[in-house]
Amino acid sequence: MDTANENTKAENTTFVRELAARLIFPIFMTSCLLAVYALLQIGVHEGLAVFYVLFPGALGIWLLEHALPFRKSWNQNDGDVSTDFIHMVVAQIIMPRLLKPLYLATLVSGLAYLIGERAPSLWPHDWPLIAQLFLMLLVAEFGRYWVHRWAHEIHWMWKFHAVHHSPNRLYLLNAGRFHPIEKIYFLIPEVVPFLVLGVNTETTALYFVFNGIHGLFQHSNIYLKLGMMNYIFSMTELHRWHHSKAIEQSNTNYGNNLIVWDIIFGTFFWPKEKEVGSIGLHNPEYPKDYLGQLTAPFNGDIDKPADYGDRPEYYEELALSELPLAEKKS
Repeated sequence: MDTANENTKAENTTFVRELAARLIFPIFMTSCLLAVYALLQIGVHEGLAVFYVLFPGALGIWLLEHALPFRKSWNQNDGDVSTDFIHMVVAQIIMPRLLKPLYLATLVSGLAYLIGERAPSLWPHDWPLIAQLFLMLLVAEFGRYWVHRWAHEIHWMWKFHAVHHSPNRLYLLNAGRFHPIEKIYFLIPEVVPFLVLGVNTETTALYFVFNGIHGLFQHSNIYLKLGMMNYIFSMTELHRWHHSKAIEQSNTNYGNNLIVWDIIFGTFFWPKEKEVGSIGLHNPEYPKDYLGQLTAPFNGDIDKPADYGDRPEYYEELALSELPLAEKKS
């Protein structure tokens, strides 16, 4: 009788876990978008509305990482929390606020020079907000896809992007780990097109909330199963493969929020019956402190062991074989 009860309890636990894995992201994201929309409707400033949603949203995702982890070991501090916190503040909070006015001033000056006055708004303001949000995502994703892909394929760009791929675990704060120099050109497709098109503040606020919540989920240590939504969103099931230590796996799934351009350009990767192995860079000595990561792109190819050039096949085979069998989904 006790065995039957235990089996029933285990089955119920599994059912709840699997159901939660499928519902958490769509419910959480919808709630955040509705919350920022409601705040805008009562007159809250765009920047404050985004903050009021993103801060508790991040806290909720952190709690979910501990309630429903993908790998328990990824919830353990790897000496990276303080570094990721600094990256988050610099790259995700300070730099966008510094660069947006600069981009705006440059564009306005350029347009004034070319046509004598600022161009009229080209944005479809009469569309439903959800349609405007999707259009904004689609436009931003095209440019972001190519900048991200080039960051993997062009050597000097990879040296900066390696900072983002240096963690040995995935958790929500990894979303903000970007070298400041890289952040300058990564922001271009997310800011410049919409300054030119004249996007309204409501759509922009929705976009930044979607982008922020999606990015935290994308790098989170939460057991999620999105099913067919993986053909729309570039979420954690896909993005874990992008952080694989094996280059043939990590040079895929470049989408920031949507996966549509990966599907179109042939870089979509989703081995449904497999689990990603080790993540990070080949060189275990890559610096973990913030200052060390700031200087890393200027110190040679330190993302790889010294003898990588002599035997790259060995390291790729090693990365592919590093499946952490003891780290199956808890």
